[in-house]
Amino acid sequence: MTEDEAAAELDAIASRHYAEGDVTRKHRSYFEGYAHLLAHRREEPLRILELGVSSGASLLIWRDFLPNAQIVGIDIAEMPERVRDQPRIHLLQGSQDDPAILDRAGWLAGGGFDLIIDDASHIGFLTKRSLVHLFPRWLVPGGHYVIEDIGTGFMPEYPDGIAFEAPPWADAVAGTKEFPSSQFGMIGVAKQLLDHMMQPLATGEPSYLPIDSLSMTANIVFVRKGTQPGAAAPGALPGGDFAGPGSLWGRREQILRQLAQLESVPERLEAVGGTVDGLIGTVGELSGALGGLTSSTGEVEGRVSRLGGRLDEAETTVNVLARELGSQGERLTALETVVGRALARLGGVRRVWGRLRGG
Repeated sequence: MTEDEAAAELDAIASRHYAEGDVTRKHRSYFEGYAHLLAHRREEPLRILELGVSSGASLLIWRDFLPNAQIVGIDIAEMPERVRDQPRIHLLQGSQDDPAILDRAGWLAGGGFDLIIDDASHIGFLTKRSLVHLFPRWLVPGGHYVIEDIGTGFMPEYPDGIAFEAPPWADAVAGTKEFPSSQFGMIGVAKQLLDHMMQPLATGEPSYLPIDSLSMTANIVFVRKGTQPGAAAPGALPGGDFAGPGSLWGRREQILRQLAQLESVPERLEAVGGTVDGLIGTVGELSGALGGLTSSTGEVEGRVSRLGGRLDEAETTVNVLARELGSQGERLTALETVVGRALARLGGVRRVWGRLRGG
């Protein structure tokens, strides 16, 4: 399968699992990036972790596209019904910056992840907290860490986002050392990844995030982990639970999910009404069929009576055959005795013949 074919199939699978107009649907360009990573590995027993479950569509996409993968999803909200009790899908409810939850994900999968996707809060510091915990501990060497929707750094409605401002162009002059650009939110986190990748070349010392390569397209960044071990982390991260279930952000996410469920109620009621109408029609058909069965009861009884007579005849025939087989058995026993005696005599003749030839 080519990468183009894989991207098209991923997009087609997405159309089956995302509701019409779902704003959380992954863009086709995202699938092109994932196809580059996964097209040649579809049959492998990969381990995948996705932070941010939302409607559950993304987990179902990975399940359908990767038939042997183990998939773990983490979300601070209650998991949607359609991804519960699914084969090869494991679910954890908790914050993306909770080390205990992140470690449990690795234990559920049975080891390090080949692919980790952050599609959770889209807030810079939470994204970074997940990254610095998972990347060194739970991403296998050569594995990929993907951060989606980094463009929230340019969205003022996010806690750490600001309105987009184009970088200056007049700094392309001799003597300029600093070339400013936005460092807010997810944009800032993504740009820091370049520093981690360059650290070994610039200093001769590995980073605590051993990055082999970066690939960035609009709104998404793909990070490949190097095969050499990284340095120890500078220290423990400060505490904080900005996105926990009881936080403002956590309550916001839960309210949005509840509103989405309420919006679907009229459609679900209409579907139930159609089902009821169908059942009423079926009941009418069954009533007519029962009337026809009543009129044909006499005919059925006659057939049963005739069948009983045939069974009696068959039983008589079987008894006769049994008696004949018994007499045949006695004859076979007598024949076996005669054959045994003949074989014994033949053995004696062979022995005499052997002595004569030897003499």
